[in-house]
Amino acid sequence: MLSRHIALKFDTAIRNILTRAEGPRADVMTPRMGRLEDAETAQEQACARIIQDMEPDERAVLCLTYGLTGHKPIPPHCAADVLGWSLIQTMTIGEGAILRLRNAARAREAFEPLLTSLHPRLLAVADEIYEMRLADLPRRKRDLVLKRFWCDLTPLERLALRGFGEGEVPEMERALQRRASGQLLC
Repeated sequence: MLSRHIALKFDTAIRNILTRAEGPRADVMTPRMGRLEDAETAQEQACARIIQDMEPDERAVLCLTYGLTGHKPIPPHCAADVLGWSLIQTMTIGEGAILRLRNAARAREAFEPLLTSLHPRLLAVADEIYEMRLADLPRRKRDLVLKRFWCDLTPLERLALRGFGEGEVPEMERALQRRASGQLLC
């Protein structure tokens, strides 16, 4: 009984933090939309098959939080409301799904090429941000470049970058290392 009470308090506190962190609606860029079934390239189709083969609960959380339903991605606390679950349950299932994607050999075979194909675009963004830093432009403007890149990604590319991969900055570093070693020519 006590642990349920503590979990509900934690859930409410985190939900309030996430709600306050959301920007005003006018300031939010709209990410590129798409459904899992609309995968265009062979790489995206292979990734979509991996997601479709997942447990229904895991697939539901990933589809909502990464925008694989044809609607814009929603944060975990909103996904919890849609699914009728607690925030903790939603985040636990989502993290489990991500771990399964990162550790399964079949998922690695599907997502790694998609992630690697993003490296030239990540390098272009990194170069643009570097030029902006040299010009002493404020961080807010540099962050907009990254946000624009994020919004231009397909939902499966977003999942590959943030779910399967470690995120934009570590992947940019990986792409820069590949370019420095001559493995990636841009």
